[in-house]
Amino acid sequence: QEKWPFFDAVVNATGRSMAPRSSSKFCGAQTDSRSRMVVRHASSSRSMPFLPKPQNLSGLVGAEAEFDPLGFSDTFDVKWLRESELKHGRVCMLATVGFVAEQYIQFPGFPASEDALQAIYVAPVNMTALLLVIAGYIESSSYGGKLTMLDMFEGEGAKRAPGDLNFGKRFLPTDKAKADDLAMKELSNGRLAMLAFAGMVHHNLVVKGPLFPLFPEGWEGPQGSWDLDSTAGALNSGRLGL
Repeated sequence: QEKWPFFDAVVNATGRSMAPRSSSKFCGAQTDSRSRMVVRHASSSRSMPFLPKPQNLSGLVGAEAEFDPLGFSDTFDVKWLRESELKHGRVCMLATVGFVAEQYIQFPGFPASEDALQAIYVAPVNMTALLLVIAGYIESSSYGGKLTMLDMFEGEGAKRAPGDLNFGKRFLPTDKAKADDLAMKELSNGRLAMLAFAGMVHHNLVVKGPLFPLFPEGWEGPQGSWDLDSTAGALNSGRLGL
């Protein structure tokens, strides 16, 4: 047996004898009639039929799409990957709301910033530090200090499903099918939010202004490189003389 590289297919070659036979009708030689090559194609991904089916997604909500084109689930712990996906999705669902709200609403004592990307530069330093401390505490305490792929799902963590932080579970339906449907909706909305937030950030970078209006009055389209207010932007625009 010989396994084809990059594809989950096996080539079986049997009895490929090339010895001449007395019953040959062509130039005195004939290949054994039993010689054959059988190619067994393994099941393909449902969402990407030209790629093999991921083998480690079973049991996860949304696994029926069989989508893992880069094969991450073959290399990393799939529970840790799903935990990361759900966390990023939840953060981005909140971030999309905050990105829009920043243009119109501010906390008392906070200076206004129509461009949400500039909020970090105008916010009070002490409040920014407090936000980081609170976020860090929540992140660490939620997992008992186990934050890496190697230890997150060890011990007591092995008993919980990815993304289950025991928060708001009383509002979930008792019927498993309905609970799975809600979990799939959360996953889908989280994925959409990750794409939406990336689009919002790039919009503000391109127009060099707030999210709304989408096309500022007098805007003539992107002109040259983005002049970001950062070290990377300064290097890119040549403001540092390099």
